[in-house]
Formats: sequence, structure tokens, C-alpha cells
Amino acid sequence: MEKKTHPFLQLLMLMLFMVVLLFVGSMLTFLLSIPNGEAPGDEAAALGGLALVQLLSFGLPPVVVGLIYHNQELRSFFRADLSGRKWLLGLVGVVVLLLLLPLNDWLSVWNEEVHFPESLSGMEESLRRAGQKSQDFTMLLMSRAPLPLSLLCMALVPAVCEELFFRAGVQNLLQQWFSRPKGDGTGATVGVHVAVWVTAAVFSLFHGEVFAFLPRLLMGALLGYLYVGGGSLVVNMTVHFVNNAIVVVFSWLYFAREWGMDPTDSLGLPWTLTLACSAAAVLLFVLTFGKRLKISN
Repeated sequence: MEKKTHPFLQLLMLMLFMVVLLFVGSMLTFLLSIPNGEAPGDEAAALGGLALVQLLSFGLPPVVVGLIYHNQELRSFFRADLSGRKWLLGLVGVVVLLLLLPLNDWLSVWNEEVHFPESLSGMEESLRRAGQKSQDFTMLLMSRAPLPLSLLCMALVPAVCEELFFRAGVQNLLQQWFSRPKGDGTGATVGVHVAVWVTAAVFSLFHGEVFAFLPRLLMGALLGYLYVGGGSLVVNMTVHFVNNAIVVVFSWLYFAREWGMDPTDSLGLPWTLTLACSAAAVLLFVLTFGKRLKISN
């Protein structure tokens, strides 16, 4: 029989497992001498270390919490519907993602130009330097490692593990918490939106780049609504993977083959095209997923 533990306590357990396993994963990569500096000598080992940390810190905790508190309905709790229709919905989600790329690019440029007050200029410089260092290291790995390995470790594994943790874990539990019965049947829709946006904010903050917070917030919200509207992890995992794969492939082409546009540059598209693509994305999403934006647990 399923344990009737409050979703807040389940969230605490999820975060506790994540912190402990993140420490374990970091120690394992250190003990295995997996490089994590600016110029790794073995890109395969470095990518393997990143994937290992992802699997332990984000992939395993929601599975453990699910087994403890939702063992009798684990598949429905995670929305692990692998039917063919869900894969088709995932492809529709990819189209929505592509249509939102101009808006995401605009948000990236705007977010990058935000500055802290002068009194916090030192903090801003440190955050920008840390973000640039992380980006440079990631780009270096993708330029030197074989493309299939980069796609596996930097696109597929993060897509699966982060969606398990943030959507099937955090968002699911927040949705249960804020949508608990009130006696009059109200509050369900509010609960969905609160869960999606709070999870999207946490998702963005966990990536540790303050000056890329807004584009990741948009991406997190899209993935959250796709999880609810699509009714399956397949939908948002597919979109997350494609989003990651686009970055990996274009980075590999640019840095390893010296072909194409620098993936860190802005697209520079006109605002009229950005608005048109964004409107088309919203329309396509509403027509495809709108009816399912409700509590499904």
C-alpha cells in the first residue's frame, strides 16, 4: 500500500538523495582521476565523469523516491507512457522548441546585458568569469571528443536524468502539493502552473549561470508544460534531448571542423520574425497539448 507521506517531505528526501549522490559522484570522478580542468587529457574520461555525476545526482534520486513512496503506481507516477502516440507528441514538441529558438535567443542577449549594481560589481565579475570558464570547458570537450560520445554524455544522459529529477520528481511533487483537494474541487489549474514555473526556476538556477537564467527558465517552463500536456516523460525527454543535441552538433562542427556559425553568437533575427515564430509556437502548443493541462496524478 502506498505511503501517504506529504509531498513536501518527499521533496526533502529527493533533495537529500540528490546532495548525497552528487557528493558520491564527485568523489568517484576524483578517485578515478577523471580530469575536470580547463585542458583535459582524456576527453572520453571527462565526458564519462560528467555522465556519471548526472546519473547519480539527477537520475537515481527520483527513482529511489518513487520506489519508496509510489511503488504501487510507479509507472503512472512518472508518466512513463512509451506508446507510439507519445513519440509523435514528442516530435510536435520539437517543432514548438524550434519555433521558440528566436525568442530564446532574444532572451539570451537581454539576460547577458543585465548588470548588477555597482556595489556588487565584484560579484558580477566573478559570476561571469565562472560561467565563461564552464562554457569554455564544455566547448573544449565537445570539440575534441567523438561526436557520438558527446551526444551520449552531453545530450542524451542529461536529457533523461534531468527530466526524471526536475519534471518526474520536483514538478510532480509540487503539483501534488499545490493541487491537493480543498473540498470544493478548486485549485487544480493553479497547482499545475505553480509547479511548472517553480520547477523551471529551480531547473535554471541548478545550471549555475545567472546570466543565462531567462532562456533556461523559458526552456524549463516549456518542458514542464510538455510533461503535463503530453502525459508522458517521452515528450519532454525528446525535446530536451533535441535541444541539447543542437548545441552539441553545432559546437562540434564549429570547433572541431571549423564550419558554420559560432554557437555562442546571437542569431540576430528581426523582432517581427521572433514574434511570428513565438505566436506560431503558442498556437501549435495550445492546439496539441492544451486540453491535457490538468492534474493527472
